[in-house]
Amino acid sequence: MPSGAVLSDSLTDLLVAGVVVELDASEAEALGAFEETALGEADAWDANADIEPGEARHGQ
Repeated sequence: MPSGAVLSDSLTDLLVAGVVVELDASEAEALGAFEETALGEADAWDANADIEPGEARHGQ
């Protein structure tokens, strides 16, 4: 937690600067904290469609 921050468990404090709000997993999920936005495997493969052979450098 940042130094000088105030700890709260009230949702009404979410927009108050300097306040860290602790949420349980169900509250966080209801607020969209765990929304999956990663690409699926098919979309990831499609994203590689425009790479020329030999252009990809594994880990470099």
